[in-house]
Amino acid sequence: MLSVNQKIILIFTTILIYVSYFLGFFFNENSIGSGGYNGDLRWIWNNFELYKNNNFIEAINHKDFYGNRTPLLYAINALFNPLINDIDNYRLSIFILSLSGPIILYLCLKEKYKKINKEILLLISSIILLSPYYRTSSIWGLEIVYGIITMLISIYYIIKLDNNKKACFFDILKLTFFSSLTLYFDQ
Repeated sequence: MLSVNQKIILIFTTILIYVSYFLGFFFNENSIGSGGYNGDLRWIWNNFELYKNNNFIEAINHKDFYGNRTPLLYAINALFNPLINDIDNYRLSIFILSLSGPIILYLCLKEKYKKINKEILLLISSIILLSPYYRTSSIWGLEIVYGIITMLISIYYIIKLDNNKKACFFDILKLTFFSSLTLYFDQ
């Protein structure tokens, strides 16, 4: 059992990690070198412009489409992201979406380690926000974020199925779906 002081330290440290993450967005942090308006975001945004200005089939086959991933994330954003019309709003939408990463990681840890204090799991799950790769990808709306999030969801269902010896058909279906999405987003 944690003392009150230990819980306060864990929660304070977790809050500091989240504050540093938000400050990274505010100050346009680029810790791995591929961020920035002239980094990978430039060609990603050009691909979004293709999807916004052409129909789906034309955009996929367009000679100016550039990238090493499937066009799934471009199609999803063009169809469902209301903030896709402005590059900074797009960045904000992916930054907010990236906050689901530590939440899903927390759920994975909570499912796997049921006897560990929640404050410890909260701190451990927030450590992903200190990763330069995750931070820059989140802050600059890079493609990898989708793959990481769907991978974490897949891990959650693997843990859930492992803990429950009577596998639920829908959990297996969800695991298959999110594992497949992970590959479609990032091979």
